[in-house]
Amino acid sequence: MGLFSRKKKKEEVVEVREETSAVSSGIPGEVIAAISAAVYCMFGEGAKVMSVRRQQRSGRSAWSMAGLLENTRPF
Repeated sequence: MGLFSRKKKKEEVVEVREETSAVSSGIPGEVIAAISAAVYCMFGEGAKVMSVRRQQRSGRSAWSMAGLLENTRPF
């Protein structure tokens, strides 16, 4: 055995079901699949994606909001 040798795992097949509510709200199926795959990679087989929603945008940019939160944080 070498320093970097690993035993290969069996490849698992994951069933992906497309929910109509997420797709009908304007989120493409590919985005739902990518989010689901990321959740599966991070948390394993028992994790489930229950819903995916678009974030409501405020009038400020992300950098502006970060600066606002940083400068108004209590001491």
